[in-house]
Amino acid sequence: MMISKIKPIVFILICLFALNGCSKDIENIENKFTLDDVLRELESQELDLVSFGITGYPLKLNDVVPEVYSVETPGQEDPYNPEFIHFYIFDSDKDRINGTKEFNKHMESAHFTTFPFLYEKRNVLIVYWSQTKDNPLFTKPIETALEQLK
Repeated sequence: MMISKIKPIVFILICLFALNGCSKDIENIENKFTLDDVLRELESQELDLVSFGITGYPLKLNDVVPEVYSVETPGQEDPYNPEFIHFYIFDSDKDRINGTKEFNKHMESAHFTTFPFLYEKRNVLIVYWSQTKDNPLFTKPIETALEQLK
């Protein structure tokens, strides 16, 4: 008699654990951004983004190869010397955090002619390569675009 009461309780507990696991998977899917989401918000900040494909040897982070774009704005001093943005779209926030750690580790001993500025939101890591360390041109538009990203 006792066994017949335990079976339904075990079944209910198994179902609750399964539902809890599924809800976390759904939450992760719903909270992920795509490259199109990010590009749309950046372009709303009047940034002219041009896909550059893969040039040189972009840094692969946590098994993600970045999408590389040049960025220009009207009135930019040298249109033939654009700045670049690398977009890393990870599968999860955790993967992005690990990718950022990996980036920082690579940068410890690196020497640059451009300077990296990192921006993170959920599963997205943006690396903006500015030609100036003290006055990067696109910091404000990138920050504003990420704030508006929902």
